[in-house]
Amino acid sequence: MTAPPRAPDAAPALQGRMALRVAESPSAPAQSVSASFELSGHEQQGELRLFSPLGTVLALAQWSPQGVTLDSGQGPQAYANLDELSRSALGESVPLAALPSWLKGQPWPGVDVQWEVAAGASGGPRFWQADWRVDASRLESEGWVEARRELPPAVLLRIRLDR
Repeated sequence: MTAPPRAPDAAPALQGRMALRVAESPSAPAQSVSASFELSGHEQQGELRLFSPLGTVLALAQWSPQGVTLDSGQGPQAYANLDELSRSALGESVPLAALPSWLKGQPWPGVDVQWEVAAGASGGPRFWQADWRVDASRLESEGWVEARRELPPAVLLRIRLDR
């Protein structure tokens, strides 16, 4: 699958590796996904590319006010929103629109936030949004961000950004 090139004036993409783990539920077995990624845009418009270890694009999710699509090699599929896309592709809703903000250590705009007092030497932000605990305390020092949802089924998303 060939992904369309980004516009030359687009903000630099965030790149790294992500690992997603969804706990077992009464209706589905536990599952995990790990891939390299490139993320560009913001909560209203953006794209997320997932890559194989050899650099082949495995999936391309794109969203804008005009719609949400996922192309995983069999042609693009349209979705009503990013929650529907993540439920279909990952088996559970993951706030993909929040990732551009969370990976910068910032809350998702327009969504209530509760701040935690950061512990440890790094002092990076930790906060709660939409039932997710976001820990960006290691973002500056090591490039790590972790988002965790404890509600069943529990979901853990760990991301390490390339420097």
